[in-house]
Amino acid sequence: MFIYIKASALFILIVAKSAFAQAEQQVSMGLFMSFNIPYVGPIDKLDTFIFGPNVWHHTETTEAKRFYAKMLVNDSKGEIIDTENELFFKYNIEDKKYQEIPFEKALYKKDSVKTKNSSSKKKKSGWSMGFGGDKSSIDSVYRIKQHGGLFLGVESIKWTTTITDSSSGILIIQEWETPQLPALRLADSLNKSLQLSLGRPDTSIAEFGAGFSNMILKSKHVNHQLPQINGEIIKAVIQSFEENESDPTFTMELEITNLLIEPLNREDFIVPKQYTITNK
Repeated sequence: MFIYIKASALFILIVAKSAFAQAEQQVSMGLFMSFNIPYVGPIDKLDTFIFGPNVWHHTETTEAKRFYAKMLVNDSKGEIIDTENELFFKYNIEDKKYQEIPFEKALYKKDSVKTKNSSSKKKKSGWSMGFGGDKSSIDSVYRIKQHGGLFLGVESIKWTTTITDSSSGILIIQEWETPQLPALRLADSLNKSLQLSLGRPDTSIAEFGAGFSNMILKSKHVNHQLPQINGEIIKAVIQSFEENESDPTFTMELEITNLLIEPLNREDFIVPKQYTITNK
């Protein structure tokens, strides 16, 4: 009996240690985005994330290609949020200065996002700005697939979904799908847990790898019989075209460039030592 109890206790200890070790992990992720916006031109954006239990570190570098846009868009900054210790830091990468922000400013506020006046008379692309607005409906949608190549060390499928509206506007969405990635699911779980602790509603938390075409068709209540995309979307290219136009009016590209599960390193969630604090 004593041996049985001792063996049971040892098994429980091993399971507990294994569960603790699994919880003490972090995920590093790189996300590259590029836009080509009318009148503004090309913009590149690189986001890096480190997700850990109750901690989050995000850096963002944005660079415009056109001279006048550089003065408005170019930026390089970072944020660290620690919900367990109620800490919130922001820093400027170029100036190497940081601020400690009151933690309550990191909490979600329902009225913090102001809606724009929907009655604007300025001409907009039906796809890139208002997608399928009140004056147009979706006429047709079809989807094809082909081999997509290797991404993040995994073979992918490339899906191309083409949507046409009643005003002859066309939206082409290319998406590269991989099987479910454990690192991306863990990143999603850690991020969701932190966002919920900040008070953000579950429905407003974006899921990594969810893709765009399924989301758009669902939001517009489009009934379709298309081949299903069920895996992770790790790259996407979206282009919108006005009627009788061969060049896209709007282009966006998004790609997860790196994804790695690592042991939790608390030093990844502190402001770099060479940075100086400022009250500005």
